[in-house]
Amino acid sequence: MDNEKEDNQALKLQQLFSEVNNQELEEKEKPKKEQELIEIDVLNLPPRSEVHNKASVSFQMDIRSPLWRFLFVILLVVLVIGVVYYLFGDQITVFFT
Repeated sequence: MDNEKEDNQALKLQQLFSEVNNQELEEKEKPKKEQELIEIDVLNLPPRSEVHNKASVSFQMDIRSPLWRFLFVILLVVLVIGVVYYLFGDQITVFFT
């Protein structure tokens, strides 16, 4: 039984290697575009600690309470309605009369 398992594993590995080798040959035969051939100088990259320590610039508000979130949304809606009324007030009154 152990011999059969080893033979089966060996056959699977041989098939896997042949698939990988065939795929590599197919990739070598395909001509690559200039865009795919962009080289990155790995030795000129900044250290990982320097890259990851930079604070990302993002707008983030921490509104945890549902009441504060609701009030914030209501305030935004009132502001939008106010700006729209200020810009198009005469046209809105004519439209509804």
